[in-house]
Amino acid sequence: MFEYLIFFTFAAIAVIFAIVVIIHRNTVISALSLVVSFFALAVMYVLLDAPFMAALQVLVYAGAIMVLFLFVIMLLNIQKLPEAPGRPIHQFFAWVGGFWFGFLLLYYISKAAIVADPPEIYASNARDIGLKLFEAYLLPFELVSIMLLAAIVGALVITQRIERSIRPEEGAP
Repeated sequence: MFEYLIFFTFAAIAVIFAIVVIIHRNTVISALSLVVSFFALAVMYVLLDAPFMAALQVLVYAGAIMVLFLFVIMLLNIQKLPEAPGRPIHQFFAWVGGFWFGFLLLYYISKAAIVADPPEIYASNARDIGLKLFEAYLLPFELVSIMLLAAIVGALVITQRIERSIRPEEGAP
């Protein structure tokens, strides 16, 4: 009974701080709220008898991924940016990307529901987890890495455009 209380308490903490990530206007507070949500998920992994996954949650997500997010936030130096007018091509790609993401999400959910004998993910050590992960879920893993690369390139492009608009070229009239 006590484990259920802890589990649902940390589940509520994870959901509340995930909502704070979405609705808060300060990007640093949103990033720190995401860290709290990641730690709450790590506690739930421990309660589900998956301590290795909890350690990975803390090291990989709360550590490495959040350092990447904070680096991008500091790189962009978001103070109060003027509202940029939306370009039709950007909206087009946003809609295409959203539909593509939704299609892949539905595909993998339906694939998991249809497959009679899904691959067993539970493993006892890091080598077995790595083998199971890269055998069964190689495509989603690679898609996430491409999305992270695209986010970093996009942050660099936005930073260059902001710097050009703040400091016009010296040779320009």
